[in-house]
Amino acid sequence: MKNIELKVKTKNFHGTINLLKKLGATRRKPLFQIDTYFHSPNGRLKTREINQSSRELIYYQRPDSLKSKISTYKIIPLTLTELKITKDILGRLYKKWLVVKKNRDLWRFEHTRIHLDKVQKLGNFIELETVIDGISPTTAAKEHQLVITNLHLHNHKKIGKSYSDLLTKE
Repeated sequence: MKNIELKVKTKNFHGTINLLKKLGATRRKPLFQIDTYFHSPNGRLKTREINQSSRELIYYQRPDSLKSKISTYKIIPLTLTELKITKDILGRLYKKWLVVKKNRDLWRFEHTRIHLDKVQKLGNFIELETVIDGISPTTAAKEHQLVITNLHLHNHKKIGKSYSDLLTKE
């Protein structure tokens, strides 16, 4: 799968929530996510635990860029037992790197997921992921730009790195 991503730093989400409603985005359930990253020789590799009820193995590749960028990713759902086995195997192969914990308020506008993230030890971020699946890359790019414009994200500080990279610089 592919998506177009952009991440920005923000102080709070109050104005953004009003702009999301004005845009016609719909709010999904709040998520508490624990991402465990592993040293990977290529791309990023992590397990994700969501609301203590679902688990995933996620591998993704994307450039570290301040601009919107294409991310290629694979997600494999895991049972609790599979999560434990996967963490054990990845820990032996690649060594555990670090853990990122965040509260994510998930919104959706057409093909775009809008994450209002409160990341422990880092602060507040807005992350866009416009999924390129069932639509052309051109259509996805136009929708992505529409969301950026309507949420006034050009006024925020762009972040080119993953939360894991930001935490290692703390």
